[in-house]
Amino acid sequence: MNETTVFQNDLINTTAGVPNIAKKGSLLLRLIRAAQPITRTEIAQRLEIDKSTVTENVKPLIGAGILREETLEVSGQGRKPRVLSFVDDNDYFIGVNLGVRTSQVGMTTLKGEISESDDFTTPADPAAALEMARRRIDELIEDNPGKICRVIGVSVPGLSDVARRRLIYAPNLDWRDVDVAAALRPNENVRVVVENDATAAAMYEARLKIRESSDGLMTNFVLVRSGTGIGVGLVIGSEVYRGSGMGRGIAGEFGHMTIVAGGKSCVCGNRGCWERYASAASAATLYLGDRPLRPTESLPRFVEIVSKAENGEIRAQRTLEKIGDFLGIGIANVIMGVGIPRVIISGRLVYGWRFIEKPVREAIERSIIGKTEGWSVEAGEPQGAAIGGALEVAVEEYLTHGLNI
Repeated sequence: MNETTVFQNDLINTTAGVPNIAKKGSLLLRLIRAAQPITRTEIAQRLEIDKSTVTENVKPLIGAGILREETLEVSGQGRKPRVLSFVDDNDYFIGVNLGVRTSQVGMTTLKGEISESDDFTTPADPAAALEMARRRIDELIEDNPGKICRVIGVSVPGLSDVARRRLIYAPNLDWRDVDVAAALRPNENVRVVVENDATAAAMYEARLKIRESSDGLMTNFVLVRSGTGIGVGLVIGSEVYRGSGMGRGIAGEFGHMTIVAGGKSCVCGNRGCWERYASAASAATLYLGDRPLRPTESLPRFVEIVSKAENGEIRAQRTLEKIGDFLGIGIANVIMGVGIPRVIISGRLVYGWRFIEKPVREAIERSIIGKTEGWSVEAGEPQGAAIGGALEVAVEEYLTHGLNI
């Protein structure tokens, strides 16, 4: 076994009695990336392992040039702490977010900064969309000679297959059985990983929560990603949950649960789906009501409705409050269904959180969940629902399945 791949599953134990806990090796790498620069002592405390175990695990990574350890300059302190961080001089990752309206391509390193992000309008034809994304991937690779693209992560608004190579079905794009990985892979040395966009956003938020935490690791939460549709990502025990077998991509498809019997028709073929009432896209029809569009009129975008609400327009404010009410109804159902009481909102709805938050909480409080303690709902980062999530998919693949990909 290559010395740099031992960390993908278990930690090496150097002290008798220290439990060898599966997956803590990858958690160690994720913690370093999220909280870097970080001391060995803090790593040991947050992973609840012996410091000597941390030392034994990071030594070969330092020797291989994957991690660096340096003295942190802190004014007013006697003994300066030694901290670990990733070396990002030669490796980078590319992310592709295939959105219903807009797509993005960008790159990052193990340090986490996003650069070279480029947007384009998503063509209706999947082949055309993938060709545009591939062209931008090739440009990024050409612009970074001498460096290595390790993994390309792709977030899609639908179901991915078990191998995470194909898009099975994206209802809001009406794309079926698209071999995304084959279309975007620039060469045989680069792996392409395809992930549902809500799951990708959950991975992004998990890293932020690890970074923000002062002790331990973020363990369980539900992420609700709302844009053109609604997707749900589950993080359980600091790991994203994808389901198993053919159902792996269906684990978070709560956007198509019925919340209004016989309600509005949905692109999935059902009626009364949650995303028809609580997504960012549904705000336009709620804002207009039952009246048809005028000849020169177009559907208002969500950010336009938020802007109107911020400028005091009552109609726009009421629209966002309705969105919040429907969103809260669905969130209460999700909490009851999965048993995870912490919920993070991602996507365009975050921009209107000022008007949405109160009705969300009121709707949850009306449910049986509201009669219990411990539940919470908060706004996350919009970037996780876009290019940030796609890039997180790429880096997570690298950290989880070996550093010699």
